[in-house]
Amino acid sequence: MDPAVVLTAVTLMLGYLVRLLYRWIRERSEVRKTALVQNGLSERVRSLPVGSRIIERDRDRQVEIVIGVADQSGSR
Repeated sequence: MDPAVVLTAVTLMLGYLVRLLYRWIRERSEVRKTALVQNGLSERVRSLPVGSRIIERDRDRQVEIVIGVADQSGSR
């Protein structure tokens, strides 16, 4: 087998593996970042008094939390 063909195949395979590793690390980082944001939001909510309102805006979502206020059915 021609060494150039083997070298090309190995180079292509390494490139594919590097891209795959990069995507895996990027996705894992995004999951970790989301978990940290949610944990921080939970910690802030725990420290608020009843009747407080917290609004968290991100580029693609908005979360509004009202602490200790009854909903329309009267339950908490």
